[in-house]
Amino acid sequence: MAAVSTDVYVTVLRFYADQMAFLDALDLDAYAGTFTEDGVTHHVHRDHKLEGRAALLAHAREALPRYREVSVRHWNDNYRMDLADDGSLTVTYGSLVTLTDKEGQVRIESTYAVTDLLVRVEGRLRVRSRTILRDRAAAG
Repeated sequence: MAAVSTDVYVTVLRFYADQMAFLDALDLDAYAGTFTEDGVTHHVHRDHKLEGRAALLAHAREALPRYREVSVRHWNDNYRMDLADDGSLTVTYGSLVTLTDKEGQVRIESTYAVTDLLVRVEGRLRVRSRTILRDRAAAG
């Protein structure tokens, strides 16, 4: 794995800015479109794996009622990017999810450690795999 150029770093940040904007706007089709057709999303903390874009979209639609009465924001930061010889990128970052209710009260849903494998499909970045681990209290 090699460090990425500034241009690649900015391109990846823009990819995530667009992807999270789709998710926060509840534009599930556009969000799912940022994954490969065979993309895998693994919620380690729930031992729940979604295989394929269609499964991701179905799961997101099932969860949608939970988010209709709140504003959701994903605050991602501390990106680390490594470029593989085949051009794929492994990206790790932290994610803070907030929910704002009708009265403007903000609640932190959780924080997560995320690892993505990004690939190019027809010249555009797509998530081939995403591993999400919900933060837990440190042992001891």
